[in-house]
Amino acid sequence: MTQQPIIEIAEFPHDNRLWRIDSLGTISSKLGYNNNLMIEVNLRPVLQSTLNRFASTYYQDKKTTIYKNWRHRISCKVNIGQLPILIVGSIWKNGRLESYNAISQTVSVQNVNITNQNIQFIDSNKEIKYFDRYNQEKDGRLIPFSYFGLDYSKPISCLQIQHDDYIDGIIIPVTEIIRFYYACSTRLAHLAFSSPHEISKICYSVDEENHKVTLKLPQKYTDNEAFILARILSNETAFEGFEKIRNSLMKLGINSKAPSLLESQFPFTCLTNLAVRGIKIHKRFFVTEICSCSAPFPNVIVDRDNDGRKANKETDISDEDKQTYQRDQPTAGQKDNLAIQSEEEYAAYTKPLQFTLNKDCFLDLANKEIEKPEKLFNQYKSSYRIVNIETSATGLGTDLGTTGCTTIAPSTLNILSEKQHREVLAATFENSVLAIEYLNEHYANIQAIIHLFNNESCDFVPFIGPRNKAQWSYLDSKSKTRRKVLFGKIEYCGKKFWLIEIQARDNEHFVTAILHLDTNNEIDYFANLLHELAKNKGIWGKLVGIQNMKTFKHTHTDIKSYAKKIYTKIINFNK
Repeated sequence: MTQQPIIEIAEFPHDNRLWRIDSLGTISSKLGYNNNLMIEVNLRPVLQSTLNRFASTYYQDKKTTIYKNWRHRISCKVNIGQLPILIVGSIWKNGRLESYNAISQTVSVQNVNITNQNIQFIDSNKEIKYFDRYNQEKDGRLIPFSYFGLDYSKPISCLQIQHDDYIDGIIIPVTEIIRFYYACSTRLAHLAFSSPHEISKICYSVDEENHKVTLKLPQKYTDNEAFILARILSNETAFEGFEKIRNSLMKLGINSKAPSLLESQFPFTCLTNLAVRGIKIHKRFFVTEICSCSAPFPNVIVDRDNDGRKANKETDISDEDKQTYQRDQPTAGQKDNLAIQSEEEYAAYTKPLQFTLNKDCFLDLANKEIEKPEKLFNQYKSSYRIVNIETSATGLGTDLGTTGCTTIAPSTLNILSEKQHREVLAATFENSVLAIEYLNEHYANIQAIIHLFNNESCDFVPFIGPRNKAQWSYLDSKSKTRRKVLFGKIEYCGKKFWLIEIQARDNEHFVTAILHLDTNNEIDYFANLLHELAKNKGIWGKLVGIQNMKTFKHTHTDIKSYAKKIYTKIINFNK
Protein backbone atom coordinates (compact mmCIF):
# COMPACT_ATOMS: atom_id res chain seq x y z
CA MET A 1 0.00 0.00 0.00
CA THR A 2 1.39 3.42 -0.86
CA GLN A 3 1.62 6.36 1.50
CA GLN A 4 -1.80 7.76 2.31
CA PRO A 5 -2.04 11.56 2.62
CA ILE A 6 -5.22 11.79 4.74
CA ILE A 7 -5.04 11.17 8.48
CA GLU A 8 -8.37 10.21 10.03
CA ILE A 9 -9.06 8.99 13.58
CA ALA A 10 -12.20 6.90 13.95
CA GLU A 11 -12.84 7.83 17.60
CA PHE A 12 -12.94 11.59 16.91
CA PRO A 13 -16.34 13.23 16.20
CA HIS A 14 -17.74 12.91 12.67
CA ASP A 15 -20.39 15.65 12.75
CA ASN A 16 -19.14 18.23 10.19
CA ARG A 17 -17.97 20.50 13.04
CA LEU A 18 -14.44 21.67 13.77
CA TRP A 19 -12.89 20.10 16.86
CA ARG A 20 -9.68 21.20 18.57
CA ILE A 21 -7.38 19.11 20.77
CA ASP A 22 -7.24 21.06 24.04
CA SER A 23 -5.06 18.68 26.06
CA LEU A 24 -3.84 15.12 26.49
CA GLY A 25 -4.83 13.31 29.64
CA THR A 26 -4.43 9.99 31.37
CA ILE A 27 -2.68 6.84 30.18
CA SER A 28 -4.55 3.56 30.60
CA SER A 29 -4.50 0.00 29.33
CA LYS A 30 -7.46 -1.13 27.26
CA LEU A 31 -6.37 -4.72 26.82
CA GLY A 32 -5.10 -6.02 30.12
CA TYR A 33 -2.78 -8.75 28.90
CA ASN A 34 -1.02 -7.36 25.84
CA ASN A 35 0.03 -3.93 27.13
CA ASN A 36 -1.76 -1.93 24.42
CA LEU A 37 -1.78 1.48 26.05
CA MET A 38 -4.33 4.22 25.39
CA ILE A 39 -4.07 7.97 25.86
CA GLU A 40 -6.97 10.27 26.64
CA VAL A 41 -7.52 13.11 24.14
CA ASN A 42 -9.66 16.06 25.25
CA LEU A 43 -11.40 17.87 22.39
CA ARG A 44 -13.62 20.93 22.19
CA PRO A 45 -15.87 22.13 19.33
CA VAL A 46 -14.79 25.47 17.86
CA LEU A 47 -15.76 27.89 15.11
CA GLN A 48 -13.42 29.55 12.63
CA SER A 49 -13.80 32.71 14.70
CA THR A 50 -12.95 30.99 18.00
CA LEU A 51 -10.09 28.70 16.96
CA ASN A 52 -7.56 30.36 19.27
CA ARG A 53 -9.78 30.81 22.33
CA PHE A 54 -8.49 28.23 24.80
CA ALA A 55 -10.06 29.74 27.92
CA SER A 56 -12.96 27.95 29.57
CA THR A 57 -14.29 31.04 31.38
CA TYR A 58 -14.60 34.76 30.79
CA TYR A 59 -15.78 37.77 32.78
CA GLN A 60 -19.20 39.26 32.04
CA ASP A 61 -21.05 41.73 34.27
CA LYS A 62 -18.49 41.24 37.07
CA LYS A 63 -19.05 37.49 37.19
CA THR A 64 -17.31 34.49 35.74
CA THR A 65 -19.11 32.81 32.84
CA ILE A 66 -18.29 29.44 31.31
CA TYR A 67 -17.88 29.31 27.52
CA LYS A 68 -20.65 27.34 25.85
CA ASN A 69 -18.24 25.24 23.82
CA TRP A 70 -16.39 24.26 27.02
CA ARG A 71 -19.57 22.50 28.19
CA HIS A 72 -19.55 20.45 24.97
CA ARG A 73 -16.01 19.16 25.32
CA ILE A 74 -15.46 15.40 25.02
CA SER A 75 -12.73 12.88 25.81
CA CYS A 76 -11.64 10.04 23.52
CA LYS A 77 -9.21 7.25 24.18
CA VAL A 78 -6.90 6.33 21.31
CA ASN A 79 -3.88 4.06 21.03
CA ILE A 80 -0.58 5.47 22.27
CA GLY A 81 0.86 4.81 18.79
CA GLN A 82 -1.04 7.89 17.59
CA LEU A 83 0.79 10.23 20.00
CA PRO A 84 3.04 11.78 17.29
CA ILE A 85 0.04 13.52 15.67
CA LEU A 86 -1.88 14.37 18.85
CA ILE A 87 -0.83 18.01 18.93
CA VAL A 88 -2.57 20.42 21.28
CA GLY A 89 -4.16 23.10 19.11
CA SER A 90 -4.54 20.87 16.05
CA ILE A 91 -7.91 21.11 14.28
CA TRP A 92 -9.97 18.09 13.20
CA LYS A 93 -13.13 17.76 11.11
CA ASN A 94 -14.97 14.47 10.66
CA GLY A 95 -12.00 12.78 12.28
CA ARG A 96 -9.56 14.19 9.73
CA LEU A 97 -6.58 16.38 10.51
CA GLU A 98 -6.91 19.85 8.98
CA SER A 99 -3.89 21.64 7.53
CA TYR A 100 -3.92 24.57 9.99
CA ASN A 101 -3.44 25.04 13.73
CA ALA A 102 -5.55 27.01 16.23
CA ILE A 103 -2.46 29.07 17.03
CA SER A 104 -1.16 30.15 13.65
CA GLN A 105 1.95 32.03 14.77
CA THR A 106 5.09 30.40 16.13
CA VAL A 107 7.27 32.10 18.73
CA SER A 108 11.06 31.88 18.53
CA VAL A 109 12.70 31.51 21.95
CA GLN A 110 16.46 31.93 21.77
CA ASN A 111 19.15 30.66 24.14
CA VAL A 112 16.98 28.46 26.32
CA ASN A 113 19.30 27.08 29.00
CA ILE A 114 18.45 23.43 29.53
CA THR A 115 20.06 22.45 32.83
CA ASN A 116 18.79 20.76 35.98
CA GLN A 117 19.26 23.98 37.93
CA ASN A 118 17.20 25.97 35.44
CA ILE A 119 14.18 23.63 35.22
CA GLN A 120 11.51 22.79 37.78
CA PHE A 121 9.03 19.89 37.66
CA ILE A 122 5.58 21.29 38.43
CA ASP A 123 1.89 20.42 37.98
CA SER A 124 -0.69 22.59 36.27
CA ASN A 125 -2.79 23.06 39.44
CA LYS A 126 0.03 24.53 41.51
CA GLU A 127 -0.94 27.71 43.34
CA ILE A 128 1.48 30.52 42.53
CA LYS A 129 1.85 34.25 43.14
CA TYR A 130 2.14 36.44 40.07
CA PHE A 131 1.80 40.08 39.01
CA ASP A 132 -1.10 40.97 36.70
CA ARG A 133 -1.03 43.60 33.95
CA TYR A 134 -1.64 46.31 36.57
CA ASN A 135 1.45 45.08 38.47
CA GLN A 136 -0.73 43.88 41.34
CA GLU A 137 0.33 40.69 43.12
CA LYS A 138 -2.25 37.92 42.75
CA ASP A 139 -2.73 34.31 43.81
CA GLY A 140 -3.80 31.78 41.23
CA ARG A 141 -3.16 28.47 39.51
CA LEU A 142 -0.19 27.99 37.22
CA ILE A 143 -2.58 27.52 34.27
CA PRO A 144 -5.75 29.53 35.05
CA PHE A 145 -9.15 28.74 33.54
CA SER A 146 -9.42 32.24 32.15
CA TYR A 147 -6.47 31.56 29.84
CA PHE A 148 -6.47 27.84 29.14
CA GLY A 149 -9.22 25.36 29.89
CA LEU A 150 -7.61 22.42 31.65
CA ASP A 151 -9.69 20.07 33.76
CA TYR A 152 -8.68 20.76 37.37
CA SER A 153 -9.61 17.21 38.35
CA LYS A 154 -6.94 15.90 35.96
CA PRO A 155 -3.83 18.06 36.38
CA ILE A 156 -0.95 17.59 33.98
CA SER A 157 2.75 17.60 34.77
CA CYS A 158 4.89 20.39 33.29
CA LEU A 159 8.45 21.62 33.14
CA GLN A 160 8.98 25.26 34.12
CA ILE A 161 12.09 26.73 32.48
CA GLN A 162 13.64 30.01 33.59
CA HIS A 163 14.17 32.45 30.73
CA ASP A 164 14.98 36.15 30.44
CA ASP A 165 12.02 36.83 28.13
CA TYR A 166 9.47 35.45 30.62
CA ILE A 167 9.97 36.30 34.29
CA ASP A 168 7.74 33.43 35.49
CA GLY A 169 9.22 30.99 33.02
CA ILE A 170 8.30 28.89 30.00
CA ILE A 171 5.82 26.14 30.87
CA ILE A 172 5.89 22.95 28.72
CA PRO A 173 3.65 19.92 29.41
CA VAL A 174 5.66 16.74 29.92
CA THR A 175 3.46 14.95 27.36
CA GLU A 176 4.67 17.45 24.74
CA ILE A 177 8.30 16.85 25.75
CA ILE A 178 7.71 13.11 25.30
CA ARG A 179 5.80 13.49 22.02
CA PHE A 180 8.41 15.72 20.44
CA TYR A 181 11.69 14.26 21.69
CA TYR A 182 11.00 10.60 22.48
CA ALA A 183 7.82 9.50 20.67
CA CYS A 184 7.88 11.29 17.31
CA SER A 185 6.83 8.10 15.49
CA THR A 186 4.47 5.22 16.21
CA ARG A 187 7.34 2.78 16.72
CA LEU A 188 9.13 5.13 19.13
CA ALA A 189 5.90 5.82 21.04
CA HIS A 190 5.44 2.10 21.65
CA LEU A 191 9.09 1.78 22.59
CA ALA A 192 8.77 4.54 25.19
CA PHE A 193 5.41 3.49 26.66
CA SER A 194 4.58 -0.12 25.78
CA SER A 195 7.91 -1.93 25.52
CA PRO A 196 10.80 0.20 26.86
CA HIS A 197 12.80 -2.97 27.62
CA GLU A 198 13.24 -3.44 23.86
CA ILE A 199 15.79 -0.63 23.74
CA SER A 200 18.26 -2.83 25.62
CA LYS A 201 18.25 -5.22 22.63
CA ILE A 202 19.75 -2.58 20.31
CA CYS A 203 23.53 -3.02 20.20
CA TYR A 204 25.55 0.17 19.92
CA SER A 205 29.00 1.65 20.40
CA VAL A 206 30.11 5.24 20.98
CA ASP A 207 33.12 7.01 19.48
CA GLU A 208 33.43 9.92 21.91
CA GLU A 209 36.29 11.58 20.03
CA ASN A 210 34.37 11.90 16.76
CA HIS A 211 30.93 12.19 18.41
CA LYS A 212 29.68 9.15 16.50
CA VAL A 213 27.29 6.39 17.51
CA THR A 214 27.17 3.08 15.67
CA LEU A 215 23.86 1.22 15.89
CA LYS A 216 23.15 -2.40 15.01
CA LEU A 217 19.62 -1.38 14.07
CA PRO A 218 16.66 -3.78 13.76
CA GLN A 219 14.87 -3.69 10.41
CA LYS A 220 11.66 -2.18 11.81
CA TYR A 221 13.32 1.15 12.65
CA THR A 222 13.94 3.76 9.95
CA ASP A 223 17.10 5.79 9.43
CA ASN A 224 15.30 8.86 10.79
CA GLU A 225 14.42 7.00 13.97
CA ALA A 226 18.08 5.99 14.28
CA PHE A 227 19.00 9.57 15.25
CA ILE A 228 16.46 9.56 18.11
CA LEU A 229 17.61 6.13 19.30
CA ALA A 230 21.30 7.05 19.06
CA ARG A 231 20.79 10.08 21.28
CA ILE A 232 18.82 8.09 23.86
CA LEU A 233 21.41 5.30 23.99
CA SER A 234 24.55 7.44 23.97
CA ASN A 235 23.45 10.37 26.13
CA GLU A 236 22.97 9.79 29.86
CA THR A 237 20.49 12.68 30.15
CA ALA A 238 18.40 11.39 27.23
CA PHE A 239 18.38 7.85 28.59
CA GLU A 240 17.30 9.13 32.00
CA GLY A 241 14.41 11.02 30.36
CA PHE A 242 13.42 7.86 28.48
CA GLU A 243 13.52 5.78 31.69
CA LYS A 244 11.41 8.33 33.59
CA ILE A 245 8.48 7.67 31.25
CA ARG A 246 8.32 4.01 32.21
CA ASN A 247 9.07 4.65 35.87
CA SER A 248 6.27 7.20 36.19
CA LEU A 249 3.81 4.75 34.63
CA MET A 250 4.85 2.06 37.06
CA LYS A 251 4.76 4.40 40.04
CA LEU A 252 1.28 5.71 39.34
CA GLY A 253 -0.03 2.26 38.48
CA ILE A 254 -1.78 1.56 35.20
CA ASN A 255 -5.50 0.84 35.63
CA SER A 256 -5.41 1.36 39.40
CA LYS A 257 -4.74 5.08 39.23
CA ALA A 258 -4.70 6.35 35.66
CA PRO A 259 -1.67 8.62 35.38
CA SER A 260 -1.71 12.06 33.86
CA LEU A 261 1.29 13.27 35.88
CA LEU A 262 3.93 11.69 33.64
CA GLU A 263 7.61 12.35 34.18
CA SER A 264 10.42 12.93 31.70
CA GLN A 265 12.98 15.57 30.79
CA PHE A 266 14.81 17.15 27.87
CA PRO A 267 17.23 14.67 26.24
CA PHE A 268 20.17 17.07 26.47
CA THR A 269 21.75 19.76 28.65
CA CYS A 270 22.86 22.79 26.66
CA LEU A 271 21.68 26.07 25.23
CA THR A 272 19.09 25.60 22.50
CA ASN A 273 16.75 27.63 20.33
CA LEU A 274 13.10 26.63 20.25
CA ALA A 275 10.24 27.49 17.93
CA VAL A 276 6.96 26.95 19.78
CA ARG A 277 3.25 27.64 19.70
CA GLY A 278 1.49 28.68 22.86
CA ILE A 279 -0.22 31.31 24.97
CA LYS A 280 1.27 34.07 27.06
CA ILE A 281 -0.20 34.05 30.57
CA HIS A 282 0.83 37.25 32.36
CA LYS A 283 4.64 36.94 32.54
CA ARG A 284 4.90 33.28 31.69
CA PHE A 285 4.48 31.38 28.43
CA PHE A 286 2.47 28.15 28.20
CA VAL A 287 3.64 25.98 25.30
CA THR A 288 1.03 23.96 23.40
CA GLU A 289 3.41 22.63 20.72
CA ILE A 290 7.16 22.45 20.23
CA CYS A 291 7.74 23.04 16.51
CA SER A 292 11.52 22.88 16.25
CA CYS A 293 14.67 22.59 18.33
CA SER A 294 18.31 23.33 17.51
CA ALA A 295 19.94 21.00 20.06
CA PRO A 296 22.62 18.72 18.58
CA PHE A 297 22.42 15.05 17.67
CA PRO A 298 25.36 12.66 17.41
CA ASN A 299 26.58 11.50 14.02
CA VAL A 300 25.14 8.05 13.40
CA ILE A 301 26.42 4.96 11.63
CA VAL A 302 23.72 2.37 10.95
CA ASP A 303 24.65 -1.26 10.39
CA ARG A 304 21.93 -3.77 9.56
CA ASP A 305 22.27 -7.49 8.94
CA ASN A 306 20.08 -7.43 5.83
CA ASP A 307 19.21 -4.00 4.48
CA GLY A 308 18.93 -4.78 0.77
CA ARG A 309 22.13 -2.94 -0.21
CA LYS A 310 24.55 -4.59 -2.62
CA ALA A 311 27.90 -5.77 -1.33
CA ASN A 312 31.32 -5.03 -2.78
CA LYS A 313 31.67 -7.26 -5.82
CA GLU A 314 35.31 -7.96 -5.02
CA THR A 315 34.56 -9.31 -1.54
CA ASP A 316 31.00 -10.67 -1.87
CA ILE A 317 30.42 -14.41 -1.53
CA SER A 318 28.91 -16.41 -4.38
CA ASP A 319 25.13 -16.77 -4.74
CA GLU A 320 25.43 -20.51 -4.10
CA ASP A 321 26.69 -19.79 -0.57
CA LYS A 322 23.91 -17.35 0.30
CA GLN A 323 20.74 -18.23 2.17
CA THR A 324 17.43 -17.43 0.50
CA TYR A 325 14.87 -15.13 2.05
CA GLN A 326 11.57 -13.54 1.14
CA ARG A 327 11.23 -10.00 2.46
CA ASP A 328 7.92 -8.88 0.97
CA GLN A 329 4.76 -8.89 3.03
CA PRO A 330 1.19 -8.80 1.78
CA THR A 331 -0.35 -5.35 1.62
CA ALA A 332 -3.82 -4.35 2.70
CA GLY A 333 -6.10 -3.48 -0.19
CA GLN A 334 -8.58 -0.63 0.07
CA LYS A 335 -10.89 1.37 -2.14
CA ASP A 336 -11.51 4.36 0.11
CA ASN A 337 -9.63 6.23 2.78
CA LEU A 338 -9.44 4.13 5.95
CA ALA A 339 -9.63 5.60 9.44
CA ILE A 340 -7.17 4.78 12.21
CA GLN A 341 -9.11 3.04 14.96
CA SER A 342 -8.20 1.77 18.44
CA GLU A 343 -10.84 -0.92 19.05
CA GLU A 344 -9.26 -3.84 17.21
CA GLU A 345 -5.66 -4.90 16.75
CA TYR A 346 -4.04 -4.97 13.33
CA ALA A 347 -2.65 -7.95 11.42
CA ALA A 348 1.00 -8.22 12.40
CA TYR A 349 1.95 -10.01 9.17
CA THR A 350 0.84 -7.14 6.88
CA LYS A 351 3.04 -4.34 5.53
CA PRO A 352 2.21 -1.05 7.34
CA LEU A 353 0.85 2.08 5.73
CA GLN A 354 3.09 5.13 6.24
CA PHE A 355 1.88 8.58 7.33
CA THR A 356 4.53 11.32 7.40
CA LEU A 357 3.87 14.92 8.40
CA ASN A 358 7.27 16.03 7.01
CA LYS A 359 8.04 18.57 9.71
CA ASP A 360 11.57 19.96 10.04
CA CYS A 361 11.58 19.51 13.80
CA PHE A 362 15.26 19.05 14.52
CA LEU A 363 17.42 21.71 12.92
CA ASP A 364 20.64 19.80 13.54
CA LEU A 365 19.45 16.99 11.25
CA ALA A 366 19.09 19.28 8.23
CA ASN A 367 22.65 18.58 7.07
CA LYS A 368 23.19 15.22 8.75
CA GLU A 369 23.12 11.94 6.88
CA ILE A 370 23.17 8.42 8.23
CA GLU A 371 26.48 6.72 7.48
CA LYS A 372 26.43 3.10 6.38
CA PRO A 373 29.56 0.94 6.38
CA GLU A 374 30.66 -0.80 3.22
CA LYS A 375 29.16 -4.25 2.89
CA LEU A 376 31.86 -6.83 2.33
CA PHE A 377 29.33 -9.56 1.54
CA ASN A 378 25.64 -10.39 1.60
CA GLN A 379 24.62 -13.41 3.62
CA TYR A 380 21.19 -13.64 1.99
CA LYS A 381 19.69 -13.53 -1.48
CA SER A 382 16.09 -12.91 -2.48
CA SER A 383 14.28 -16.06 -3.50
CA TYR A 384 11.20 -14.57 -5.16
CA ARG A 385 8.85 -11.63 -4.93
CA ILE A 386 5.22 -11.56 -3.96
CA VAL A 387 3.45 -9.58 -6.63
CA ASN A 388 0.33 -7.61 -5.73
CA ILE A 389 -0.92 -9.89 -2.97
CA GLU A 390 -3.57 -7.99 -1.02
CA THR A 391 -5.64 -8.68 2.04
CA SER A 392 -8.98 -6.98 2.56
CA ALA A 393 -8.81 -4.19 5.16
CA THR A 394 -11.66 -2.40 6.91
CA GLY A 395 -9.58 -0.09 9.11
CA LEU A 396 -6.11 0.88 10.29
CA GLY A 397 -4.38 0.38 13.63
CA THR A 398 -1.36 1.78 15.48
CA ASP A 399 -1.26 -0.86 18.23
CA LEU A 400 1.20 -3.73 18.76
CA GLY A 401 -0.56 -6.11 16.36
CA THR A 402 -1.94 -9.63 16.56
CA THR A 403 -1.30 -12.86 14.70
CA GLY A 404 -4.98 -13.79 14.95
CA CYS A 405 -7.73 -13.16 12.40
CA THR A 406 -8.42 -9.48 11.78
CA THR A 407 -9.31 -7.11 8.95
CA ILE A 408 -7.32 -4.21 10.45
CA ALA A 409 -4.15 -3.14 8.61
CA PRO A 410 -1.11 -1.66 10.40
CA SER A 411 -0.12 1.99 10.04
CA THR A 412 2.78 4.05 11.33
CA LEU A 413 2.87 7.80 11.97
CA ASN A 414 5.98 9.95 11.75
CA ILE A 415 6.40 13.71 12.19
CA LEU A 416 9.98 13.80 10.88
CA SER A 417 10.79 14.84 7.33
CA GLU A 418 11.88 12.03 5.09
CA LYS A 419 15.24 12.52 3.43
CA GLN A 420 14.42 13.41 -0.14
CA HIS A 421 16.43 11.81 -2.92
CA ARG A 422 17.76 14.72 -4.97
CA GLU A 423 19.98 14.91 -7.98
CA VAL A 424 23.32 15.52 -6.32
CA LEU A 425 26.45 16.97 -7.84
CA ALA A 426 28.72 14.25 -9.20
CA ALA A 427 31.65 13.43 -6.90
CA THR A 428 34.37 14.22 -9.44
CA PHE A 429 37.77 15.87 -9.18
CA GLU A 430 36.54 18.54 -11.59
CA ASN A 431 33.74 19.59 -9.25
CA SER A 432 36.07 19.62 -6.25
CA VAL A 433 38.44 21.91 -8.17
CA LEU A 434 35.53 24.25 -8.99
CA ALA A 435 34.44 24.27 -5.33
CA ILE A 436 37.95 25.21 -4.18
CA GLU A 437 38.06 28.00 -6.77
CA TYR A 438 34.61 29.21 -5.64
CA LEU A 439 35.80 29.33 -2.03
CA ASN A 440 38.82 31.40 -2.98
CA GLU A 441 36.78 33.87 -5.04
CA HIS A 442 33.66 34.34 -2.88
CA TYR A 443 34.86 34.02 0.74
CA ALA A 444 37.06 36.96 1.78
CA ASN A 445 38.49 35.23 4.87
CA ILE A 446 39.52 32.11 2.94
CA GLN A 447 42.52 31.37 0.74
CA ALA A 448 42.10 28.12 -1.19
CA ILE A 449 44.07 26.43 -3.97
CA ILE A 450 44.52 22.97 -5.45
CA HIS A 451 47.87 21.65 -4.22
CA LEU A 452 50.13 19.22 -6.13
CA PHE A 453 52.90 17.56 -4.12
CA ASN A 454 54.64 16.13 -7.21
CA ASN A 455 55.28 13.06 -5.10
CA GLU A 456 54.01 9.60 -6.04
CA SER A 457 53.15 8.71 -2.43
CA CYS A 458 50.71 11.63 -2.17
CA ASP A 459 49.46 12.26 -5.69
CA PHE A 460 48.39 8.60 -6.02
CA VAL A 461 46.99 6.07 -3.55
CA PRO A 462 50.02 4.04 -2.35
CA PHE A 463 50.36 0.35 -3.21
CA ILE A 464 49.67 -2.16 -0.45
CA GLY A 465 50.91 -5.15 -2.45
CA PRO A 466 53.18 -5.96 -5.40
CA ARG A 467 52.55 -3.67 -8.36
CA ASN A 468 51.77 -6.61 -10.65
CA LYS A 469 48.88 -7.76 -8.39
CA ALA A 470 45.27 -6.53 -8.66
CA GLN A 471 44.50 -4.29 -5.69
CA TRP A 472 42.30 -1.44 -4.51
CA SER A 473 45.10 1.07 -5.09
CA TYR A 474 44.47 0.72 -8.82
CA LEU A 475 41.50 2.52 -10.31
CA ASP A 476 41.58 -0.20 -12.97
CA SER A 477 43.73 -3.21 -12.21
CA LYS A 478 43.62 -4.56 -15.78
CA SER A 479 45.08 -1.42 -17.33
CA LYS A 480 47.19 -0.67 -14.21
CA THR A 481 45.61 2.79 -13.95
CA ARG A 482 46.60 4.36 -10.63
CA ARG A 483 43.98 5.81 -8.30
CA LYS A 484 44.59 9.56 -7.88
CA VAL A 485 44.31 11.78 -4.81
CA LEU A 486 43.21 15.43 -4.89
CA PHE A 487 44.40 17.89 -2.24
CA GLY A 488 42.87 21.30 -1.60
CA LYS A 489 44.94 23.61 0.58
CA ILE A 490 42.73 26.02 2.56
CA GLU A 491 43.92 28.76 4.92
CA TYR A 492 41.53 30.31 7.45
CA CYS A 493 42.35 32.54 10.44
CA GLY A 494 46.03 31.58 10.31
CA LYS A 495 45.26 27.86 10.27
CA LYS A 496 45.94 25.43 7.46
CA PHE A 497 43.32 22.88 6.40
CA TRP A 498 43.51 20.15 3.78
CA LEU A 499 40.60 18.83 1.75
CA ILE A 500 41.28 15.29 0.50
CA GLU A 501 39.33 13.56 -2.27
CA ILE A 502 39.98 9.97 -3.42
CA GLN A 503 39.31 9.06 -7.04
CA ALA A 504 36.40 6.60 -7.22
CA ARG A 505 35.25 3.97 -9.66
CA ASP A 506 31.76 4.29 -11.14
CA ASN A 507 30.25 1.98 -8.50
CA GLU A 508 32.07 3.53 -5.52
CA HIS A 509 31.17 6.41 -3.22
CA PHE A 510 33.66 7.95 -0.80
CA VAL A 511 33.29 10.73 1.71
CA THR A 512 35.44 13.85 1.50
CA ALA A 513 37.86 14.49 4.37
CA ILE A 514 39.04 17.80 5.83
CA LEU A 515 42.09 17.76 8.13
CA HIS A 516 43.80 20.45 10.18
CA LEU A 517 47.56 19.93 10.49
CA ASP A 518 50.17 21.76 12.55
CA THR A 519 53.14 19.93 10.99
CA ASN A 520 55.15 21.25 8.06
CA ASN A 521 56.14 17.74 7.02
CA GLU A 522 52.94 17.12 5.06
CA ILE A 523 54.42 14.67 2.53
CA ASP A 524 55.45 12.04 5.12
CA TYR A 525 52.23 12.51 7.06
CA PHE A 526 49.96 12.14 4.02
CA ALA A 527 52.00 9.24 2.60
CA ASN A 528 51.42 7.26 5.81
CA LEU A 529 47.81 8.37 6.02
CA LEU A 530 47.02 7.29 2.44
CA HIS A 531 48.75 3.94 2.98
CA GLU A 532 46.45 3.22 5.93
CA LEU A 533 43.47 4.45 3.91
CA ALA A 534 44.39 2.06 1.07
CA LYS A 535 44.43 -0.84 3.55
CA ASN A 536 40.88 0.11 4.53
CA LYS A 537 39.72 0.64 0.92
CA GLY A 538 39.03 4.35 1.28
CA ILE A 539 36.86 4.16 4.42
CA TRP A 540 38.00 7.05 6.59
CA GLY A 541 35.93 5.87 9.55
CA LYS A 542 38.14 2.79 9.94
CA LEU A 543 41.34 4.77 10.47
CA VAL A 544 42.56 4.74 14.08
CA GLY A 545 44.14 7.66 15.90
CA ILE A 546 43.39 10.33 13.29
CA GLN A 547 42.76 13.64 15.05
CA ASN A 548 41.47 16.96 13.76
CA MET A 549 39.52 15.39 10.91
CA LYS A 550 35.97 15.83 9.64
CA THR A 551 34.24 14.05 6.77
CA PHE A 552 31.11 14.68 4.74
CA LYS A 553 29.14 13.04 1.95
CA HIS A 554 28.52 14.39 -1.54
CA THR A 555 24.91 15.46 -0.96
CA HIS A 556 25.29 18.98 -2.37
CA THR A 557 23.38 19.91 -5.50
CA ASP A 558 25.71 22.52 -7.03
CA ILE A 559 29.18 24.09 -6.74
CA LYS A 560 27.91 26.91 -4.50
CA SER A 561 26.43 24.51 -1.92
CA TYR A 562 29.54 22.31 -2.15
CA ALA A 563 31.76 25.29 -1.33
CA LYS A 564 29.42 26.40 1.45
CA LYS A 565 29.59 22.95 3.04
CA ILE A 566 33.40 23.07 3.04
CA TYR A 567 33.35 26.58 4.53
CA THR A 568 30.87 25.57 7.25
CA LYS A 569 32.98 22.54 8.21
CA ILE A 570 36.10 24.70 8.53
CA ILE A 571 34.65 27.58 10.58
CA ASN A 572 33.00 25.09 12.96
CA PHE A 573 35.96 22.72 13.00
CA ASN A 574 36.65 22.69 16.74
CA LYS A 575 33.10 23.34 17.95
